[in-house]
Amino acid sequence: MELRHLSHFLAVADAGSLTLASDRVGVTQQALSKSLTRLETELGGKLFERTARGMAPSRLGEAIVEHARQVLADAGRLRHAASAELGLQRGRLVVGLSPIAATSRLGCRVLRFAERYPSVRIDVESGIDREFVARLHRGEIDLAISSQTAEQTDNVLLEQLAEEKWGVAGSFGNPLLTAARTLADLGPARWIIGRNTAMLDAQIAESFAKAGIAPPRPGLMTTSVLFTLQALRQSQCLAILPQSLCEDAPDLQWRDLGHGAWLTPIYLMRRKRALIDDLTKAMLQELGGKAG
Repeated sequence: MELRHLSHFLAVADAGSLTLASDRVGVTQQALSKSLTRLETELGGKLFERTARGMAPSRLGEAIVEHARQVLADAGRLRHAASAELGLQRGRLVVGLSPIAATSRLGCRVLRFAERYPSVRIDVESGIDREFVARLHRGEIDLAISSQTAEQTDNVLLEQLAEEKWGVAGSFGNPLLTAARTLADLGPARWIIGRNTAMLDAQIAESFAKAGIAPPRPGLMTTSVLFTLQALRQSQCLAILPQSLCEDAPDLQWRDLGHGAWLTPIYLMRRKRALIDDLTKAMLQELGGKAG
């Protein structure tokens, strides 16, 4: 049994199809299928059942999935420990940062940690909570900081580190936003809507309802933070964005027209039962998280 076979098995289990899984792990569907067949032969049974929605783990697959996650996570830790012991590198941490977390004070703390430990290699990976959960399971990242995780996830510890305040953003000098006293004054606005406000939909709708107008409807819909910022600078559109993303941008203005009601938590995410070495403990201390 090889670690890559377990990695391929988990990729299919998480993706639900060979097509998506092959894209994620960077191998052809044929190679992925062959890898699964070898693992099934060694374990003595089918790992997946084909359904109308794709591929679902069989009873055997469900029985071994968490064991496979643990094996891969431990193997990742073993590689890090061996590299440090052999002097190939004096330490390495892989940290996942969501776009919003990256612009917050927590992103600055990751940078400060890197400055305090110049001999340590810090790999910062972008993504969102769903991607981080899968990568934590596979042992590809040590911890993650995300502003979008709303519920406790099996086998992943969540610890709230901070809160992010959201408001209305637009270009500097945007006449509608500059003159607005309340949300009611934004009725004519054309909006850029991102999917990262899903946790705030109820609060946003309530605030606009109290102001007597309908909540924003998308003139543009995007998942790209960079596109949103560029579009705000070059148009009269408005968007609902976190304060930390806008406060250091001189060509943008940000207004708390939600009166402090639009808040999202920022979580530290790490795998349950994972071994915590001294380097990870130091990072957790820097971030304000618990090492227990």
